[in-house]
Amino acid sequence: MTPFDFRQLLRRYQTGQTTAEETRRVEAWYESMDADPEQSVDFVEDEAVQQRMWAHIQAETDLPAIVRPLPVYRQSWFRVAASVLLVIGFFGYGLWQWSNRRKEPVELLSVQMNNTTHPIHIRLDDGSDVTLEPGSFLRYPGHFPATKREVFLMGEAFFSVTRQPQRPFLVVTDRVVTRVLGTSFRVKAFGGKANVSVTVRTGKVSVFSRPMTNTPVKELDNAVVLVPNQRAVFYPAEARLVKTLAENPVLLTPGNQQPDFNFVDTPLTEVFDRLEKAYGVDFVYDADVLARCTLTARLGNESLYEKLALISEVTHARHEVIDGQVVIDSRGCTPVSRQTMP
Repeated sequence: MTPFDFRQLLRRYQTGQTTAEETRRVEAWYESMDADPEQSVDFVEDEAVQQRMWAHIQAETDLPAIVRPLPVYRQSWFRVAASVLLVIGFFGYGLWQWSNRRKEPVELLSVQMNNTTHPIHIRLDDGSDVTLEPGSFLRYPGHFPATKREVFLMGEAFFSVTRQPQRPFLVVTDRVVTRVLGTSFRVKAFGGKANVSVTVRTGKVSVFSRPMTNTPVKELDNAVVLVPNQRAVFYPAEARLVKTLAENPVLLTPGNQQPDFNFVDTPLTEVFDRLEKAYGVDFVYDADVLARCTLTARLGNESLYEKLALISEVTHARHEVIDGQVVIDSRGCTPVSRQTMP
């Protein structure tokens, strides 16, 4: 009898499931210890009592306790190791099958999380630079494949991408993909219900939304093309992608070639032409209606929106940003009218 068999016998005795012979043996063991076999369940469950009874049995039979080691395949460490190897095997097989279906080798991805309170700089394999804002997450390959460059962003980052026409650069977020060849732009995509925005500083990009499901999406079906100082905003609640102007359009002329915003009896069409060239923003208006309108004003470091507000106030015109353009609505000017800004 092994210790395990002995404990099982006591359990059966306690519940009245022993045979007559087994009952006689258990009660004989109790009597040999001067114990009452009718004692409570707690006595039967007492570990010390059971050990004394087992010692008595060994002395009585003069046989040492035999402990048979479990076979290796039944030991817990073997089962754990086998499970781990099985999982690794399935994962490796799946990765091998997936890589065989791809035309390019599988690339290991690096992960960068900005847990600081200030932006951090990341230099990518192709020479492109990324400024990752606090609370943002970027995943990218150590080496880009031959046909494309693709990174994954959650949060906000500014990208300055080296121009490589043969390898498009893709910034993938949960709902929007930005495709460029070489440019600088900012992406805000914090996930969830927050709006996603892409603002272009230089160059040209195309932005298209991604479906929530795995349904294939064609880039040209819903893409918007952005040029400097334009911005695309994706509204998750409406699943809608809208093109507008940047929050703060910047001057696109070199620093040593600041545009002249001093106007003296300047035709309004020329005023809009200067602003258009300085900010790279299209102005839409009726030239015939504005033919007799002029402006006298000294504009300086105001933002583009502040300049437009002042011009609209003086000329009694209205302006609206539609599809990344500034649309001017005016009734025109009389021959003797002169628009002057103090």
